[in-house]
Amino acid sequence: MSLRNDAGIEQNLIKERSPLAYENIREDDAVYRVRVWREIDAREKLNQSFRNASTDDNGNQRFISILVRAIKDGTITAFEGVDDRFTTPITPDAAIAAFGSGQDTVPSYDRDGNISGYQVREKAVDPDSIYKFRIKEEWIFDKESSRLFVRILGIAPVIGRKLSNGDPIPNSEGPVWWVYYPDARPLFAQSQVYNPKNFGARMTWEDLFESR
Repeated sequence: MSLRNDAGIEQNLIKERSPLAYENIREDDAVYRVRVWREIDAREKLNQSFRNASTDDNGNQRFISILVRAIKDGTITAFEGVDDRFTTPITPDAAIAAFGSGQDTVPSYDRDGNISGYQVREKAVDPDSIYKFRIKEEWIFDKESSRLFVRILGIAPVIGRKLSNGDPIPNSEGPVWWVYYPDARPLFAQSQVYNPKNFGARMTWEDLFESR
């Protein structure tokens, strides 16, 4: 955390933002509804913002790092990856362990700097190894306004499983865990996206997803 304001202006515009409430759609007016699952590959040039490795006062700005940090501090809840209906919440430790990065045995030290014992901890997640995200949406046509609405329901990081020797298992990619998007909107509204196309317009993650 910077101990002084690391900018020429007070940067409170995004920090104090809150997402706008969704327009209400009556069930009787929703004449067409369909579920859509899409996948974002952050290795594509169009999606490089998801892998921007800059570090701000609130930590690493990669999209996966923002999600993991919010899960650790309890801002949002992670749900079991095998069910995309958000039925089974998991603990932050379980969310980290779900990446399958394994465990490390690390020494603990006393005040004199001597090793007093050992602790088993989950290995840190390599954010660059996670570059795919699955988006669960519902497309709704509202006959009252004659408009098609797209509502994002969930976001999940996607990884492929590996054998014990490190070789990837073919066709094994799947969600690690799910995050309920409406719960994450306040967080996304206060997290800025690196926008290489326009340095004059600041964009948040909520802006990015809502503008599709």
